[in-house]
Amino acid sequence: MMSLETLHRLNDQLAVEAAEEGLVPYVPYDADEIDCWPPIPFPDLGYLQPDGWERADQSWLVDNTGHGYESEPALTAEQFKQELRDYIAANPGHGFAITEHGEFQVVVTAFRPMES
Repeated sequence: MMSLETLHRLNDQLAVEAAEEGLVPYVPYDADEIDCWPPIPFPDLGYLQPDGWERADQSWLVDNTGHGYESEPALTAEQFKQELRDYIAANPGHGFAITEHGEFQVVVTAFRPMES
């Protein structure tokens, strides 16, 4: 099992790599795009706060193994896709990225473009 310190280092390293690659949140063209997934096309930003984007007030804990159950705290892929469909329909133009990695789960965060 990974220690909390190891997980923080991993997410810090992911942020450095994402910044070097110029990664930004992925913006789906519409909620129906989700039906074409997997794989989920979100970049792995770690703790990076990308230029031109701010975190919205929504994130999801999602099972990363494909073996989760609906009764567990982390959403299964299908549960997540349904919640995301609803969110995208209500918030067009928002982007999404993986912002934290755990050993068996990830946190996906919604971002909105900053107004200039």
